[in-house]
Amino acid sequence: MALIVSSLAACSFFQPYQPELKQGNYIRPEQLQQLETGMTPDQVQFLLGTPMLTGELPEQRWVYPIQQDGEQFEHLEVEFEGGRVARINRS
Repeated sequence: MALIVSSLAACSFFQPYQPELKQGNYIRPEQLQQLETGMTPDQVQFLLGTPMLTGELPEQRWVYPIQQDGEQFEHLEVEFEGGRVARINRS
């Protein structure tokens, strides 16, 4: 019985491997080159994926974090008017 209890107690020292989860879309330069004004939200989502953030009105503003070299991030903002891309901003 003592062997079983000590075996179970030893299990608490071991933890399963947990990989680091980086969130955000990895947007490649060629994807950015294809992004242009006049595109529909469906076209943008097909090209870049689901946005990580949206504005107060999701149909008007989408934000994509873009990982740069190392740990730095840049933001890509896609703004819609009338169901089409009106502005593309990088910060």
